[in-house]
Amino acid sequence: MLLDIIDPYLLLGIGVVLIGLEAIITSFILIWFGLGFLIVALISMGYEFSDGIWQLGAVAIISLVFIVLLRKKVLEKFLSSDENITDNFLEEGGIGEIKNSKVFFKGTYWEIDSSLNNNEFEENEKVTVIKTYKNSAKIEKK
Repeated sequence: MLLDIIDPYLLLGIGVVLIGLEAIITSFILIWFGLGFLIVALISMGYEFSDGIWQLGAVAIISLVFIVLLRKKVLEKFLSSDENITDNFLEEGGIGEIKNSKVFFKGTYWEIDSSLNNNEFEENEKVTVIKTYKNSAKIEKK
């Protein structure tokens, strides 16, 4: 024998600890190994394995099957949202003000879009901001 038979209650304890660690780590990997240990512990209570290696092999096979078949589905279920929230307030338009040859908009100074002539805007003039991107703002006269 390479490894003595592992007590089913030890396997059960290892499974519970792994599932508990999953609650802290949230990797969605440990839970499958925890379930593998729990299932092999239940099997070990009714069927006597000839060696501890077979128990650990069964844990590995069961866990890998769970990972391959269920991990992606469970991740989609738990990590998906019913609502698609696209809340990027910088991409929204609004009213800005020309200050120091830049557009002051939402607390930030933006370069005036290079396709526009900076001289056609006066200091402290209110402008409509159509879109912001990178460090520039696309604007038009109000």
